[in-house]
Amino acid sequence: MKPKTVLTLLLVAVAITGCDRKQVNTPPMFAGEEFDQGEKAIITGKISNRDVYPHVRWLEIELLNLKGSETTHSSPITEDGMFHFEIYPITTREISFVPVEDRIVIAPGDSLYIEKDFKNIAHTVFGGTCAELNKQISAFRNQYLGRYTQSRELSFFDFKVAAKMQYEETLQKLAEFQQDHNTSDTFNRWAKKQVALDYYYALFDFPYYNAIREKKKLTGKEREIYYDFVKEFEKEVDNSIIMVSNLKAVNGFSKYVIEENYPEFYLKTSETKLYNVQLLDKILEKLKSSSTNTYLSQFTFARFVNDLYLQVHETDWIDSNRVVINKIIIDPFLRTTLNNQYNQIKAYKVNPKILSDVVLGRNVTDLNGSGSLITDSANIVKHILDSNSGKVVYIDISATWCGPCMKQIPYSKALHEEFVDKPIVFVYLWLDGKTERGKNIIASLDLPGIHIDLTDKEWQDVMKRFNVEGVPHFLIFDKKGVMVDYGRHLRPALPETKVAIEKLLEE
Repeated sequence: MKPKTVLTLLLVAVAITGCDRKQVNTPPMFAGEEFDQGEKAIITGKISNRDVYPHVRWLEIELLNLKGSETTHSSPITEDGMFHFEIYPITTREISFVPVEDRIVIAPGDSLYIEKDFKNIAHTVFGGTCAELNKQISAFRNQYLGRYTQSRELSFFDFKVAAKMQYEETLQKLAEFQQDHNTSDTFNRWAKKQVALDYYYALFDFPYYNAIREKKKLTGKEREIYYDFVKEFEKEVDNSIIMVSNLKAVNGFSKYVIEENYPEFYLKTSETKLYNVQLLDKILEKLKSSSTNTYLSQFTFARFVNDLYLQVHETDWIDSNRVVINKIIIDPFLRTTLNNQYNQIKAYKVNPKILSDVVLGRNVTDLNGSGSLITDSANIVKHILDSNSGKVVYIDISATWCGPCMKQIPYSKALHEEFVDKPIVFVYLWLDGKTERGKNIIASLDLPGIHIDLTDKEWQDVMKRFNVEGVPHFLIFDKKGVMVDYGRHLRPALPETKVAIEKLLEE
């Protein structure tokens, strides 16, 4: 179960019928108020031939919000194969429903019935008010992957030409699909955006990939020519359907705007150098008017606030700027997402034990079914805490093939030296510790602490429990075994991590 499932969602009131949107007055964000949840959507269905995947006893749907603020709902599969979800979508949006469907689209007030045969996983039967739309989306996604797999060794402009060719070919295939399936207007709008946003995301992503991996960068006139697609991209972003590709492409646009205006933001000289407050204020000022598309500007601003502050569990800047933020973010979906994340963090900081108990599976009985997706034998973090009662526990989830992980090793050693003979345990959970290469590298590090080589089952457990999207990832627990913070912002290199440990040792 992901951490986002345990805190009550405080949702903005939005009156939407199908794909028609009505503007409503909403209370201020970040005021601790519980918003009207809006119209409910219901997703039900049946799984047949469950014996093909007997380990799948629960299903999850994930409402895709801003990065790191996804909301997950769980439903057991009953003995006769039935499942049932009641959610509040806020607006028309994509939902991830793996392994039943990679993506479904649902709006407030919709009902959707889904039948899936585990013996024929590629085929899905849909019923309900949005059945035809999702039937068409499923059929299209079965033949469209949206991937741009051109060689990363191409020049910037050769890649751009190849991507454009693939985009035009995909549009032609989409036109043929639309004609063959007599597709609906809603599908046509979704599909056009899906294809376009995948294309633009690939264009945004290629220069950043090359800057990191190939050490190649666009400069001067070349940069201006390469990014001449941005104006066309801006026309594709609106709030009619919230899509995964939308989120990815907006992130690419945000990086482009920042690098275009404040390239020093991406030029930190060391892990310990913190962002300059004045620079952040300038970036935020730029992002709020980054496009003539006001929704795109709102989205870009909201995402940066989410990534920079809420994802590291900081709310002070928002508390100091809530009046300004309320004026900038007027879209109901964006307001809801930021407000939910803010309230969740506030609640977590007041009482971290609630979330900690859930992700560790300490209250399985109290929360109906929570923790049942995974067996307790794989709950490696809980076993570590039980074995180190009365101590602060700092956990580093890493892999030897991960460059950013290995850069933290000298700082980890420094932390060990700083807190030697103190009641703190440093634990390293290695993803590749069972490989010959991993074993040799870990042994050569000469790094004190407890080292555990995760099995595949244990790694899956850690990912689900602690919402780990990648490594490095860090968890810190107080002397009572309560998870008081988590995330990449707890890197050993940052001075704030040392301060956090000192505070816990003094308690």
